[in-house]
Amino acid sequence: MVGMPSRELGGRPPFHDTRDLTPFRGAQVYAPVRGIRRRLAQRVTGRTRAPRLRPFASKVEKQVYAAVFAHAEPERLVVIARAHPGWSGLCYVMAGLQAYRSHHHAQAAELLARGLAGMSEPAAAAFATEYLGGVRHWIEVSEGVEVEVLFSEEAVCLALAHSLREVGRPDEALAVLAPLPPSMPTALASCRLAEVLGRPHDVVSWTEGLANASDLAAALLVLRARALRELGRRADALAAVREALRRRRTAFAVKNSAATERALLMLGVARRRRGAASAPSSAFEELRALTQARRARDSEARELWLKDFEDLERRAGE
Repeated sequence: MVGMPSRELGGRPPFHDTRDLTPFRGAQVYAPVRGIRRRLAQRVTGRTRAPRLRPFASKVEKQVYAAVFAHAEPERLVVIARAHPGWSGLCYVMAGLQAYRSHHHAQAAELLARGLAGMSEPAAAAFATEYLGGVRHWIEVSEGVEVEVLFSEEAVCLALAHSLREVGRPDEALAVLAPLPPSMPTALASCRLAEVLGRPHDVVSWTEGLANASDLAAALLVLRARALRELGRRADALAAVREALRRRRTAFAVKNSAATERALLMLGVARRRRGAASAPSSAFEELRALTQARRARDSEARELWLKDFEDLERRAGE
């Protein structure tokens, strides 16, 4: 399976989003030691003020409304999905997002996949449009990088891709992202999956012409530098690192990753130079070993000669 063609999508880079309105509302980058800000953001994920339920709503609408806004138990939505097949698509999707929010990635992957394959009758679609448009979710697109996404197909696919990556199915995750329109979060998630799958050429192809205009772009440039280093293109990798460090307001965690990548590139150069300089040294070591072996043979021959001479003297004395 492949998640994106190696060439640009529709003649445009896969990170270039030309839409006036997108479901993405923000991004945050955090260090491996997760800070207070991220924990607080995760705590309020998806908790927006519940819209007022319309008068004379149907029984299933009231049940879904309560399961989404009053409870955080995916099992409630699964029960509704089984009782009302026409609502199964929406119920499984919302159940999967609730499981994702709780970091239950195996459960989230199963429920979200069912939701995408399930049915949604017009009443369920109308419910989603009227009540779920303002629900936001924080979704991880790469290690240390999360984006805030309104309820949409992109939110569902990005959450599913992350869950599949967490459970060790990156090829399926990449395929899930294929139908999505070009955007920086989708490109970052796709490049991270390509890196996991050992496809540095795709990472380089998908990031051609990228500039550091945001923290997401800077994180994507770090992935580009890694791929170029793996391909042995040190000069291009250093150029990507410099671009990632160029913008002063780039998040510290991304700058730290870029600086680490620069250090690895410098270390690789030092090792090559040390290897080249050690060639004469290795030849000298070989010559010294030969000399020591010759000296050892000479010493053994001398000892044998002395032993023979002592034997001759002893016999002459007898």
